[in-house]
Amino acid sequence: MADAVVDELLRSGLRDPLAPRRGDVTTLIADLEGYTSHVAALTVEQAAQLTRDFLNCLTRPVLAQHGTLDKYTGDGLVAFWGAPLPNDDHADLALDAAQQIVDEVARYSARRQRLGLAPLRVRIGIESGTAMAGDFGTSFRSIYTAVGDSVNTASRLEQAARDYPHDVIVGEGTVARARRHRFTPLGQRLLRGKGKPIALYALEAA
Repeated sequence: MADAVVDELLRSGLRDPLAPRRGDVTTLIADLEGYTSHVAALTVEQAAQLTRDFLNCLTRPVLAQHGTLDKYTGDGLVAFWGAPLPNDDHADLALDAAQQIVDEVARYSARRQRLGLAPLRVRIGIESGTAMAGDFGTSFRSIYTAVGDSVNTASRLEQAARDYPHDVIVGEGTVARARRHRFTPLGQRLLRGKGKPIALYALEAA
């Protein structure tokens, strides 16, 4: 978590701030498109450096916008806003982070291209809704994470981004909660695991 979030958490006086709680959460899932092809011709050291550099491009904006870093997923990450402390601005903060991630990856990609390397593209899916966030696990290992339908939808939106010329695909829940951002409607789509089509949107650049 960002230092400011930890400080606020400590000041909150909650008896068990990481205990599972149901709340309104925005989830952001980001991934490097074509990771396998990017690292196929690299040495192990070069592949590891690319992965670290890319994850830095994702992580800095998440923490700068007071997000909770859930986990790294190899060449991507899962983050959320609205837990462990409620935040009415969680949708806009996640969207701010997404735009900053796109900008950071673009700058990093441009540096790579000047060295004759292939450009990089980040795919991001964002959705808001009710989720259960808390310290889950077993006696062997636990993790602070969020689970729920909106989290699953964010993952499906990230996967759907490969079919659009937009880096950030946003769900209906986030669009309904956002106050400071604009979106381009992309029509409806049936996502894997969903019983009916949902409306998809692209985040417009600020």
